[in-house]
Amino acid sequence: MRTHFGRLLLFLLLLALLPIPNSHAEAQAYCVCTKTGQPVSEQNADEPLGVAGLSKLPAVLTVCRAFDNGLIDPNVKVTVSKRAASIGGPTAFLKTGETIAAEELLRAAVMISAGDAIIALMEHAFGSEDVFLQNIALTLKSVGIDRTLTDCLGTNERFSCRELIKLGEAAAESGTFLKYCAVKYAVLTHEGGRETELASANKLLSSLSGCIGLFTGSSKTDGYCGVFACKRGETTFLCAVLGAENSNVRFQTATKLLEEAFASFKTVGLCAADEPIAEAYPVENGDADTVDLYTHETVALLLNKRDGEPQPVFDLPDTLIAPLDPDFSVGMVRFYDGTGALLCELALYPGEAVAGTGFRDILARILAAFVKG
Repeated sequence: MRTHFGRLLLFLLLLALLPIPNSHAEAQAYCVCTKTGQPVSEQNADEPLGVAGLSKLPAVLTVCRAFDNGLIDPNVKVTVSKRAASIGGPTAFLKTGETIAAEELLRAAVMISAGDAIIALMEHAFGSEDVFLQNIALTLKSVGIDRTLTDCLGTNERFSCRELIKLGEAAAESGTFLKYCAVKYAVLTHEGGRETELASANKLLSSLSGCIGLFTGSSKTDGYCGVFACKRGETTFLCAVLGAENSNVRFQTATKLLEEAFASFKTVGLCAADEPIAEAYPVENGDADTVDLYTHETVALLLNKRDGEPQPVFDLPDTLIAPLDPDFSVGMVRFYDGTGALLCELALYPGEAVAGTGFRDILARILAAFVKG
């Protein structure tokens, strides 16, 4: 008997010394510049994974767009249904039959992904889950994700980091979403004075300079996940983290990627379609002596800071010969970085028409007027 007990004790001791498998040991992450769409870091960015509460992001974004477009009045009172009040997970502790302003429900939906608030808003604004799902599908399609969810909260739905970044970029363009995703703490007041505290799980709002929010989620099966946005100056980076081992790993991973992005890269506007890139360029044989030149395109690039400032090199004749048409290119501009690498090249166009004053041009105008008369 003692022999068996000793063997069992030895077995349990050896078992305790074995490493415990961890399905979330290595977080997946993706970081991108929103203005240019250029990635700066990616780890398995296209592998779909369980995303915990981030599966609610398509629904919350769809509701926020409805607020943006004036389809939901922030001040309208919403009556909470039995179904909405029965939703589990992160909630605003809504009760069946209570009425509450739509704006208060939205705050809870964005700040803590409150499922009961999302369902209450869905029922109020869209009437049924089927209609809401159709609108969620349109939201997903608008960001390049062709998928139809089986329920509005995205239960068991899997997304990749790249897909979540697309949703995050759309959320960052919603004034309604941005209004609430950066709020650290708020209190939702129910009928009768009962209160629910809303505390954002996004620790980066306090610890990372320039963080403007976005969305977090966690579960035992999916680990700790999040989409984070950070803006400094004219540059905004978005970072998605999936499957982190714990909350600290999630935020440490996001912080490291975002800080490295700001330290290494910068957004540079090379040209704007509505601004001249060359002013008062000389013109011969025209009814104007000079003309401004434009690119017809707005171009911004994410550049490595170590590569120096971009420089334009123009490929133009010394003087332009009229007539000139704003729709016809007169030359090129090429941008190079400090290492001499070509960044981009663009056609140049006169900002306005310039009529010719040579004999043939005058004759052509006389004939055109005669024919027209």
